Amino acid sequence: MNLLSGRLTPIGFGTLLLLSVQHVAADEPPAASPLTTLVCRDREDPSMGATLVFDLGRHRLVRSTDVGATILFDDRDVPVAVNPAAIEWEVAHNTYTLNRATLELDVTGRVFICQIARNQL
Repeated sequence: MNLLSGRLTPIGFGTLLLLSVQHVAADEPPAASPLTTLVCRDREDPSMGATLVFDLGRHRLVRSTDVGATILFDDRDVPVAVNPAAIEWEVAHNTYTLNRATLELDVTGRVFICQIARNQL
């Protein structure tokens, strides 16, 4: 705004517009991280398996559901350690390790082969 004339100059208008957009953006919640869904089957018995949903940006196992007699249950919002080689988490004193290169899930010595599934809304 030009203080001498009391009019808004194009530069002043642009600055006010930018500040108002930044203010509105700061009030909105952050964009959600995309979810990664894995469908896993026991290497020796494909009738057993699990579906795992991760929010890797937040380092969370959002949900796990089991198929057949596995030790994976309906776990929700579990913190996970994410590194270039693996994703690891612990539930009820059981440690789970997902190899990121091979997508093999080690569940107390049992190996599950996982595939990335398309996320559904």
